[in-house]
Amino acid sequence: MYKKFEELINTRLNRSRSPKRAVVAGANEDHVLEAVFLAQEKGFATPVLVGDKEKVKDMIQRMNYLNRDYEIVHCEIDENPSEIAVKLIHEGKGDFIVKGKIETKNLLRPILNKETGLNKKGFITHFGLMQLKGYHKLLAISDCAVIPYPTLEDKKKIINEGMEALRKLGYEKPVVGALCAVETVSEKMPETVDAQRLQEMSLSGEFGDGVVIGPISYDLATRKESAKIKGYDSPYAGDVDMLLVPQLVTGNVMSKIWSADPDNIMAGCLVGADIPIVLTSRSASMNEKLYSILLCNMLS
Repeated sequence: MYKKFEELINTRLNRSRSPKRAVVAGANEDHVLEAVFLAQEKGFATPVLVGDKEKVKDMIQRMNYLNRDYEIVHCEIDENPSEIAVKLIHEGKGDFIVKGKIETKNLLRPILNKETGLNKKGFITHFGLMQLKGYHKLLAISDCAVIPYPTLEDKKKIINEGMEALRKLGYEKPVVGALCAVETVSEKMPETVDAQRLQEMSLSGEFGDGVVIGPISYDLATRKESAKIKGYDSPYAGDVDMLLVPQLVTGNVMSKIWSADPDNIMAGCLVGADIPIVLTSRSASMNEKLYSILLCNMLS
């Protein structure tokens, strides 16, 4: 159990993991350069920078990073830097991709290409990890960036990807709370029906050594006191490792409300592809970008 991202950094160091090659698609952007070089300074990234060579070099000089170890891979103005990043991954010259100055749709297009991309499973979802004030450990949250209205089958895949990510971080038996507005099942609230079915799948062993509980409200998933008051009897109440949101808008709004408090930090990446991909909001703080790179390091 990790209480803060700094503990995750210490765990990575204790495992004696070498820095991973972070391929930045669209490296001509100050904040992403600052984040990837800070990650290098902390020992968990080696920058591979895809962009206009002269512009990137000028930026590195202006930011006083010339004495660092890095590689610049030139990208013409009419080229998609993500295509070059994907090619570098295929050639074994990178370990994960970082979104730089590029639109998300352009980042994903080469990754999702059925013939030359990095999507053998055919399913990519967003995985967030939150250092949340008031919660006793880092809390994962399911897709708030990619799949707008996940079906039951999508939710099953999202849980599998989230549990796999948590296991790579060291969680032996991940606990997922399937969030709903209420704890009872109602046909008028389809997400409660899905949550019940997912819990049944968990009880039958479909998620391996992992647990899904639901339907469950946010307060019961994160606060034991609320569960006691409401008479919700579950050993996992107030202690979940991951929240499964019923649809994208729920997770998106939750994460942005959390992020309004500077004490809260959210790392985010895409999982399910052949390699993890750093994907943060354009308004993400430096710490959020830094810890997203850390997260990809530990998942790659």
